[in-house]
Amino acid sequence: MNTMLAKAFLTLCTLSIAKPLLIDYEKFALGGYIPWKLGKCLVPTVQQNFQTEKFFKDHWYQQSSYGNFLFQADGICPTVEYKITDAGEILELDYHFEQMLMKYISVNGNSYTQFIKDGQGYLPVTYSILGGLLSIDVPMFIVGTDYDNWAVVYSCKQQLFMKAEMSWIMTRSRNSTDQQQAILDTLQKNNMKITDYIKSVNVGCGPDEPHL
Repeated sequence: MNTMLAKAFLTLCTLSIAKPLLIDYEKFALGGYIPWKLGKCLVPTVQQNFQTEKFFKDHWYQQSSYGNFLFQADGICPTVEYKITDAGEILELDYHFEQMLMKYISVNGNSYTQFIKDGQGYLPVTYSILGGLLSIDVPMFIVGTDYDNWAVVYSCKQQLFMKAEMSWIMTRSRNSTDQQQAILDTLQKNNMKITDYIKSVNVGCGPDEPHL
């Protein structure tokens, strides 16, 4: 087996092993999840006087999202759980239910409260993927939130004229329709369109959800 074939074989093996993670490689290969798109990242306003302890606790449920990022994949009931340790580390668990596999798939992230400066809702988050073999740093903008009901989160990385962009509308309860006007006002203020978002499926969730 020549070097190129060996590398290709190793790559296929790695992707096969990693399939249960939050990466849909088939769609990635077909172009559905290629993260880099033409365009320029937004510079959104962020939540001022950001209350770290109130935001990064318990669960947020994804109601809708747009964009493509590395760990975005098909699945239902997308959820994130947060916890802050006594040392100020922000622990994050992202998961969704894969109906084909009949189980939850998850990825861990972390950051630190010390990264939040001047009370502004911005910080970098590091995600561990491929079973810990690879980590990626993602900028996280909390565009708006009332902490108890809803949040709009935006992330984007710029490389020359290309961007890897995604945004989430999150709520504290699954299938919540509360505070829609506040969400719409936040999007409009930042030139973000609700029509760009795809509604998440939050019914038919499996039992035994994972936890931090």
